[in-house]
Amino acid sequence: MASQTYDFLDHRKGDTFAGVQFTIVKNGSPLDLTGASLRMEMRELTPTGSVGDTFTDDSDGGLTITDAANGVITFDEQVVDILAMLYYYDIEITLSNGDVKTYIVGTWIIIQDVTQPAT
Repeated sequence: MASQTYDFLDHRKGDTFAGVQFTIVKNGSPLDLTGASLRMEMRELTPTGSVGDTFTDDSDGGLTITDAANGVITFDEQVVDILAMLYYYDIEITLSNGDVKTYIVGTWIIIQDVTQPAT
């Protein structure tokens, strides 16, 4: 199966991202993610650039398998406070049988905020 492209809407550095949910579908049916794990890397400017941030489905890792049987994952609500620039990302899924698949890829532009935290 080819990866699906999802380009996030531009987001302002330091603001709370509302989260987004994906359903992983294979051959027209939700992919069972029972026993799977998730990993997402955001890379600066190019798909091979420096790693800007990494998210996992570990505790407080930023990704959650929301409904394993129905293939639903969530990139959680969280404050995004990384350098302002264009990022390329993908979400890698390690299935329970050990197969590693990338079903979601895309870009995300983080915009510099103007107001800085009070000191």
